[in-house]
Amino acid sequence: MHKKFKIYISESFDPKFNLSVEEWLMACNELNDIVFFLWQNANTIVIGRNQNPYKECDVKKLKEDDVHLVRRLSGGGAVYHDHGNLNFTFIASDESYDVESNMEIILNGVSRFGVHGCFNGRNDLLVQGRKFSGNAFISDNGMNCHHGTLLVDADLYKLSKYLTVSPLKLKSKGIDSVASRVINLKEFSSQITVDSLKDALIISFNEFYKAEAQIILLNEKAIDVTAYMGKYGSWEWNYTESPDFAITAEDKFNWGIFEISLEVSDGVIKDCKIFTDAIVPEAFKSLEKLFQNKEFKRRNMLEAIENCIINEQIKNDLCCLVKDKILTN
Repeated sequence: MHKKFKIYISESFDPKFNLSVEEWLMACNELNDIVFFLWQNANTIVIGRNQNPYKECDVKKLKEDDVHLVRRLSGGGAVYHDHGNLNFTFIASDESYDVESNMEIILNGVSRFGVHGCFNGRNDLLVQGRKFSGNAFISDNGMNCHHGTLLVDADLYKLSKYLTVSPLKLKSKGIDSVASRVINLKEFSSQITVDSLKDALIISFNEFYKAEAQIILLNEKAIDVTAYMGKYGSWEWNYTESPDFAITAEDKFNWGIFEISLEVSDGVIKDCKIFTDAIVPEAFKSLEKLFQNKEFKRRNMLEAIENCIINEQIKNDLCCLVKDKILTN
């Protein structure tokens, strides 16, 4: 079987588009095609297929700072993408797919700058014990996808800021990210930029396969992936696909201590319990019932409080509690 080699480079920084391209490539790839896709996202948290966004990141800060949150098809942990991060994807059929070969291509590309990394045998690429690349994998109908991040000059402060959850009592059956010591490749070589690394990886890919791959530039006008983008932009995919979880928030006000516990399944509040030592007569039991069977969205909770609580001070305090501590969107 004569193999064909293609290198796709995205000109878009939209995570919905780039993740859609991956899915489109998997669906359209020919059995004899070996695809290498290079792409970047702007200001984005990407969570794994089986992760809970409320547990993995500070959803409130994401909303305040206009950071995208998108769920990918593969497993693994949550990652932060910005213009200082380069993402790569290999797509090939079972007959042409080999993870170790893919890792060799990446490491050879990085080594062109005198930086010698290694594969830790799990999902990461390391230099001097520090992680600069996390990887994840998908297999479906004989087609395989291996994608990963490359920290070139990413904002590690923001990575830490957004991937640190606010202090909340939260239990989840989902897959947690594993904290790792990460580092930018620029720390090892000032010659490494996103653009220079792209060039090095293209050379490494061609050298490995002894080929001259076709280079194809992609943007929203070049291909139509709207059939996939709807999913990656939807609240249902990014939030309700989370595993079941329980969340508890509490605060002390001048009228008493208030604690609320929520059981959430498929993005819907299945159960709500409120505990308080407030002596002010209020319809807290009615509020519990109003929360139940509502989508776990901030606006639904605020609307229930507005419709149920009469005391203005308590109403305002509970609305602030939801806005500040209930990490919903």
